Amino acid sequence: MRINKFIAKSGFCSRRKADDYIKDSKVKVNGVLLDDLSYQVKNDDIVEVCGKTLNVEDKIYIAINKPVGYTSTVKDTHAKKKVVDLINVDERLYPVGRLDKDSCGLLILTNDGEFTFELTHPKFMHKKVYEVIVRGKPKISDIRELSNGITIDGYKLKKSKIKFDQYIDNNSKYIVTIYEGRNRQIRKMFDHIHHPVLSLKRIQIGDYKLDDNLKPGQYVILGNEELNKIRGNDDRS
Repeated sequence: MRINKFIAKSGFCSRRKADDYIKDSKVKVNGVLLDDLSYQVKNDDIVEVCGKTLNVEDKIYIAINKPVGYTSTVKDTHAKKKVVDLINVDERLYPVGRLDKDSCGLLILTNDGEFTFELTHPKFMHKKVYEVIVRGKPKISDIRELSNGITIDGYKLKKSKIKFDQYIDNNSKYIVTIYEGRNRQIRKMFDHIHHPVLSLKRIQIGDYKLDDNLKPGQYVILGNEELNKIRGNDDRS
């Protein structure tokens, strides 16, 4: 197995990132620094990345209904409540992308580095759908501006779909579909038109929808059928 594929299958990182680690002299095979990107790993090889010995794990994929108040990132040592604490499996899992602490809904966790890269890199344009309640009643022209892609933090966002759903008291609910996952993207979009997000729930990734019967904090293990739906995309016309 090619070295970058082995590292990705271990769950350590994606193939591309594995190549970077090799170039940066952070990969050893049998105690010797590796500089060959095409190296084929043998059964008895001991592979280390950044001092950590790697093993190829069985892959596991989980969909959880993330509750509000839980942090997605594994590395936040100051977080009191982490999503991974809700998962009772032996494998070391990490979230595919993020939902911020104040958001809820569908979140995928896995130990598959390649799958994570595929779902999170903007070039793959995986669909993500959210129920979003914002303060007030935005103008149609403002929503059209957001849909066409505004510039946030110096980056021009791709086009999105924003469909009005209903008024809730004096606030507005939309179904928002995006094809990238910039940091707090939807919140920043509605801040831009001065209608801040009051609640945000992800309900779909690709063609896989959050099960209405899955309560906050509950999760399910995914099989090939569900993974194929997650990888799917509809037409964006």
